[in-house]
Amino acid sequence: MGSSSSTPSNVPPQPLAPLPENVGCIASLCFPYEVTLVLKEQVGWSGDSFSILDINKTPCFTMKGRAMSFTQKKVLHDMQGQAILNFRHELAMFEKKYSVYAGSDQTKKMASIKAHSFMGISASIEFTNINGQPRLFTLDGNFFAR
Repeated sequence: MGSSSSTPSNVPPQPLAPLPENVGCIASLCFPYEVTLVLKEQVGWSGDSFSILDINKTPCFTMKGRAMSFTQKKVLHDMQGQAILNFRHELAMFEKKYSVYAGSDQTKKMASIKAHSFMGISASIEFTNINGQPRLFTLDGNFFAR
């Protein structure tokens, strides 16, 4: 009938342990605690635009993009309308590659994102941490995993 050690799927995951140092590209957005953000897609003619909320449904950021744009540029804004960073799709043969720049222009490159997809999803994010150290994060997923 079930094991007492089985975990129901509706139980939230345990919080992450704090890292010994802040990790990120923008010091004002680095926190010494876990922050959960939720993407809220805007249905309709908004193109690639969406909102980013915290778990209390308080708006934190907006991402503005155009679905039919040649540059495929998306700009992340804070709630005061200030451009924080922008993503640009780069042409690559067998992978999706994005460059991330500070603000709304292409003068200061902050990170590179490479996405791969074959029977799952895999992505790598390279950036320079606020302490000047290069960092690499990888994401691996599987569409068939439960």
